[in-house]
Amino acid sequence: MPATKEHGATSEVAGTRYSVKVRDVMTTEVVTVGPKAAFGEMVDALLEHDISGLPVVDAQGALVGIVTEADLIAKEAYTGEGRRRHLGMLRDLLRGHDTSWVKKAAARVAADVMTTTVDTVPPDEDVTVAARRMLDGRHKRLPVCARGRLVGIVSRHDLLKPFHRSDAQIEADLRDLLAEPLRVPEEHKAAASVSQGVVTLRGTTRFPSDIGVLVAVVSRVPGVIAVDNCLRAREQEADPATASLHDPRDP
Repeated sequence: MPATKEHGATSEVAGTRYSVKVRDVMTTEVVTVGPKAAFGEMVDALLEHDISGLPVVDAQGALVGIVTEADLIAKEAYTGEGRRRHLGMLRDLLRGHDTSWVKKAAARVAADVMTTTVDTVPPDEDVTVAARRMLDGRHKRLPVCARGRLVGIVSRHDLLKPFHRSDAQIEADLRDLLAEPLRVPEEHKAAASVSQGVVTLRGTTRFPSDIGVLVAVVSRVPGVIAVDNCLRAREQEADPATASLHDPRDP
């Protein structure tokens, strides 16, 4: 199996939303094993590629489980005779704890030791949503699946990529964004500067409602930590109902 490699983050615009998707940061060359992979093969793969988890896929590329370091360590920790092993088993039985590690310790192939209930993310999910899912589930990485097939894997490290950008890179994106009439309000005269990922917006918009739209759009550019708004409107709203159509909280 090929080693993993990283791919740079890119951004995508849908309407006025500037967002980064899981597919933009995920690793597409994933080290995997089949359900019949031997114990030694799994250990070799983890050590050779310096990873802590192996997705298990069938012949059609569908994800059927995952094997982690903890799964394999059970064999080393709990095989062989010893007072500690027996006491640990008795304690877990008495307390009603899960003793699935006993089965894992006797495993010979991936199908015997893998976890079959696996949290996954789709490739078109926003990285912010994937990050919350990863933190809530206390995962270090998540398989990326489309229609049941494994298409990549995303780690905590990958989710940080969009924020690892220089001020110059962010400013370049903002210049392009502010010059694109299909992405920002018409007739604005706004300019952006960046310092340590914090954007300062100066200038004017035509209407007050345009200010909230600009702030919301700019805040979604990859790498932007916060937006300091120094914009002002040149005119009052032509139609009072217009303001309600441009809620800054829902751009």
